[in-house]
Amino acid sequence: MVKHGGSATRADELYVRLRADIFMGRLRPGQRLKFPELCETYGTSVGPVREALTRLTGERLVAMQPHLGYAVTSLSADELTDLTTVRVDVEGLAFRRAMLHGDDVWETGVVAAHHLLVLRDREIATVGRADAWYLAHEGFHAALLAGCGNRRLIEIATGLRAETELYRRWAAPLLVENDRDPVAEHRALADAAVNRDVDAGVELLREHIAFTTQMLLGRLLPADASAIDHG
Repeated sequence: MVKHGGSATRADELYVRLRADIFMGRLRPGQRLKFPELCETYGTSVGPVREALTRLTGERLVAMQPHLGYAVTSLSADELTDLTTVRVDVEGLAFRRAMLHGDDVWETGVVAAHHLLVLRDREIATVGRADAWYLAHEGFHAALLAGCGNRRLIEIATGLRAETELYRRWAAPLLVENDRDPVAEHRALADAAVNRDVDAGVELLREHIAFTTQMLLGRLLPADASAIDHG
């Protein structure tokens, strides 16, 4: 039993490390994930590696290729377009419900999450977009939806965001080039939430989601950015 518990712990730790390395671009989209190399790099055995890769496959961050084994999921214009079309509707609905039904605790959570994101934004100029920024960014977007009152809706929205996280990480270098101001976008979303400006808040969120996709489709992926449904 102790051995099993230790193996599970090693698999959990490896899952976290692999997930971070995928999101931070240390493991690139499409890169083969070979057991011998992973075991050597991460100092572990085949069992934990297999468990971690299985979990990442369930999140669609890793794909199982017939006769080839595992690989980091490749970027796909069609997949990104489909994901974004669903996300703008699902997250828009959840955010609308949160602004209509969220209580003071929800509102306080949004303010706190936004403040933490602002603090991380200030670090970008000196240390770049490290893991801490992405965690704060995820926390802020989760806080926006947390007051919607529908657990299943939040779970669906969270799952869709996880699937598109890899794309958002790769879009980061395009922010400056496209004159995008994510700091202002996040501030506007927080203000809309606190002021319960429902229609404006939903539209801001939908534009915020679609903008990243348009940048990627226009520069990194061979597809027509006009395919994104703004609703």
